[in-house]
Amino acid sequence: MSFETDFENHLKEFSSAPYLFIGSGLSSRYINTEGWSGLLSSICNELKLPHNFHYYNSKSGNDLTKVASLMAEDLFELWWNDDFFKDSREKFQEKITDKEGPLKYEICKYFEKKLYDINESLVEEYRLFKKVNIEGIITTNWDALLEKTFKDFFVYIGQDSLIFNNSIDVGEIYKIHGCVTDPNSLVLTNSDYQHFHDKNPYLAAKLLTIFMEHPIIFLGYNIGDENVHAILSSIIKILDKNSINKLKDRLIFCERDSQIDTPQISDGNYLINGLNLPIKKIKYNSLSSIYKVLANNNRKLPIKILRHMKSMVFDFVKNSKSKSKVYLADDSNFENLDLEKVQFVYGFGIKENLSMMGIKGVSGRDLLLDVVYNNLQIDPLQLSKNAIPEISGFIPYFKYLRGANLLDQEGNIVNNDQTEMFTPAHIEKVNSITNENFNPVRNYLIKKEAINEKYNSVKELVEGESMEHSIIYIPLLDIEKISSDELHNFILTVKPKVENLKTQLRKLICLYDFIKYKLNK
Repeated sequence: MSFETDFENHLKEFSSAPYLFIGSGLSSRYINTEGWSGLLSSICNELKLPHNFHYYNSKSGNDLTKVASLMAEDLFELWWNDDFFKDSREKFQEKITDKEGPLKYEICKYFEKKLYDINESLVEEYRLFKKVNIEGIITTNWDALLEKTFKDFFVYIGQDSLIFNNSIDVGEIYKIHGCVTDPNSLVLTNSDYQHFHDKNPYLAAKLLTIFMEHPIIFLGYNIGDENVHAILSSIIKILDKNSINKLKDRLIFCERDSQIDTPQISDGNYLINGLNLPIKKIKYNSLSSIYKVLANNNRKLPIKILRHMKSMVFDFVKNSKSKSKVYLADDSNFENLDLEKVQFVYGFGIKENLSMMGIKGVSGRDLLLDVVYNNLQIDPLQLSKNAIPEISGFIPYFKYLRGANLLDQEGNIVNNDQTEMFTPAHIEKVNSITNENFNPVRNYLIKKEAINEKYNSVKELVEGESMEHSIIYIPLLDIEKISSDELHNFILTVKPKVENLKTQLRKLICLYDFIKYKLNK
């Protein structure tokens, strides 16, 4: 069994989409950010502090939180008095609340130079990362990579923002160590970490529901990372034995191993608070296979719509004077309602139009007839994005993909930012289509050689065979003998509008779509 199958099967054990818990290793991978010690060393040089990083590191006993505290102490007077920091003072002095503020501001200023250009060798992997279907993200990273990647997610900065606000738990990024957009939010120095750990029980209580209801995938951390361990320890402390058992295999730790070609998933244990917690361990060199599984777990609706729906319902239930636009379709007698038959409908547009518009989905039959008669007046991009991936069976893809400019010269879906909405599985499915996909059942394949010896075109075959046999035999012709115009003319004579579109006729229409719009013949 392949890694992707194993990982997919494991995620199917849980009813909710995963959360990602992301550390600095992911930012280092994609935008070459420095590790913590490297960052502090660069800042020492950038700010012309009286001592270099090695001095502070040795004085602090290799404790980076204390290194930052020593640096902040030395920078404070310099920052307020040296002309080198004049511009910084003009922009930030009113927001300084303690001795550590200047160092935090200068670190954020240092990050402003980051262009967020993705490592060229990992552009394709990063495109897959942008497609993953997840419920949310928890991160200790300061940089803005995640919010630039998941632009529809709402960002909570710092512990207090998360603890004291009503999060929706869908499409959210929790930056629990702060963010470069808010210098005072950074968890940087020894006193910052002490304050952070003091509040860990409150943070743990806030994160508890997430950990109990979702698989948590750790990326960019070493399995023994102190930040992760501290948070998990706080969560474990507030759980009883039965609840701890529910965490079994929900924690998935991903660690890089440059010696392997394909990812490997295995069982493992995480020792915490005297307990051996069963976990899953994934070793990888490339993250592409992990992302593919997460991306193929497709959603019915975009994350921003799900967030909006949940926030509206949350507000409607919680507040007696809700401002949410939630309407009742009729004046039903609620006391006598059969709750098993109650349906919730989410409408796009104004309330007054919903009852008139109804809800109508484009069917496979609609698409097949449109390829023949060109009678659907719908944006091909919207069809390609929102309708076609949800329709099963033999359907035409290429007319709409071509119309939306999503095909390359070979007729394949291009893999770029314009096709982010497609899952890897959908792209692979469409790009793997050949004319052989439209062949008749196996019993007829033995006739292929004889058919090609006898006929050199669709026109000749149609003149020499019955309509029923023509529908079956045309796909057996060598592809270069099939003219899209001749095929289209024959399909019109079949009158598919009044037919029930049996499988082989559907295949024939799809073959026409394939030849005309993929092959451009």
